[in-house]
Amino acid sequence: MPDRRFFTTETSVSLDDAATIIGVEATSMTGEIRRVASPDEENLEHALVYCANAKSAELLATKIFGLCLVTDQHADKLGASPSYVVSSPKLAFARLASRLHLSREDCGQALAEAEIDKSAEIHPTAIIGSGVQIGSDVRIGPHCYIGCGVVLGERTVIEAGVSITHTLVGEEAHILAGARIGQAGFGFVEGENDLVRVPQLGRVIVGDHVEIGANTTIDRGALADTVIGEGTKIDNLVQIGHNVRIGRYCILAAQTGVSGSCDIDDGVMIGGQVGLADHLKIGACAQIAAGAGLMRDVPAGEKWGGRPARPAKDWLRETATLAKLAKKKKS
Repeated sequence: MPDRRFFTTETSVSLDDAATIIGVEATSMTGEIRRVASPDEENLEHALVYCANAKSAELLATKIFGLCLVTDQHADKLGASPSYVVSSPKLAFARLASRLHLSREDCGQALAEAEIDKSAEIHPTAIIGSGVQIGSDVRIGPHCYIGCGVVLGERTVIEAGVSITHTLVGEEAHILAGARIGQAGFGFVEGENDLVRVPQLGRVIVGDHVEIGANTTIDRGALADTVIGEGTKIDNLVQIGHNVRIGRYCILAAQTGVSGSCDIDDGVMIGGQVGLADHLKIGACAQIAAGAGLMRDVPAGEKWGGRPARPAKDWLRETATLAKLAKKKKS
């Protein structure tokens, strides 16, 4: 269920109306959908989900849900709950999800008044949205924007020009100038004649003692959350995509780009200008050399480098061999 501090939940949609919205023929099924959900959630009552692969079909096979949008390939693997067969479940999901939920930042539906501890220091040029919760001894610099529903834990410091929406920040975090946290992730699906934005209905969760560098951007999740673990330090000009999960006490150096849904375990060190393809898993305490282009999962404790990245010993040996061959050619 999208967090109500950040998203509204509109009137429920009947299964007949859902069929009209996504352009399929209505059936004799009755019922309604009231929210969106991910297939891995336990309670899917009245929830809209979509299934485009075998993993999702397996998760949904024994569950009761409000409506599933599914390809013909996986339709027979679902249980008795209502489903519509569509050519692009993600496209149909995007159209229905946008009818069920809206970001409060976009629609202007206010929550309760902000709760600001008396000890907090907020620059007069900062903008504080409705429903914000600001803990004790928080400091917020000039020209910051703290969007509705955001939570800032005790002793957190927000430097000048920071924008934070759809985010829960822990204690003693330090967010440097110009960072952008909680904006919509880069999620689009191909429509009939255009690209359709997939609603980004998750949050950003920032742990205690996290540092986020100047002009770094962290996208909120699509359905799940983007998570930055306790004690992690992120350098300037880093891009972190939606649904990324970063563990505790990791280090990400400048100009690193982490694509959506990557899972980075505790204690990982990533050098400058590293690029990660989406849905990768990096094991605990792995190290990625500066400038690497990562296309595969990295086991725990290993050191990788190069473009494309591979185990460091292989990369260094290949580099040395190429250098020797170049010298021979010159001679």
